Amino acid sequence: MLRCRRGEQAAWDELVERYQRLIFAIPRRAGLSEDEATDVFQEVFVTLVQKLDELEQPDRLRSWLVTTAKFKTWAVVRGRKPEAEAGEGEEHSEMMAAIADDSPAADEMLIELEQQHLIRTAVAKLDERCRKIVSMIYLRSTAASYAEVAGEIGVGETSISPLRARCLKKLEKLLR
Repeated sequence: MLRCRRGEQAAWDELVERYQRLIFAIPRRAGLSEDEATDVFQEVFVTLVQKLDELEQPDRLRSWLVTTAKFKTWAVVRGRKPEAEAGEGEEHSEMMAAIADDSPAADEMLIELEQQHLIRTAVAKLDERCRKIVSMIYLRSTAASYAEVAGEIGVGETSISPLRARCLKKLEKLLR
């Protein structure tokens, strides 16, 4: 957050990358369309830009983002501007809590997203061949066969298993 306050674009990119799935998931879980969820997502980050200097606890940024996303989502659900909910107190809190949510809690989701971010960052640091092997086998919705991987990187199919094992060891070192 401090780097964002200094106007560092890389810090903004990192912040958006880290929280985008969590923030986008809130309006989607509330039943909003993808376009509406995108609007909520954008509004949350516009509000963050506007309020960045007012946020006194950088360690509470995640909570602030989640709360803001819920308010923006509720505004869309109710068809009102976000400012209108501020005075609704207990009734508003109860209605916000009633938004259907059968997904993991925000804390659990954040932990999972942070783990995914760490893994993606570590995979990006691997050499090209290992990056291809790991991506094709583990990061696709359907894992590629050893034959497909072998064809892609230009080695024999029997070489994939030992190469995969070496790549996973490299990845493990990066994750430590």
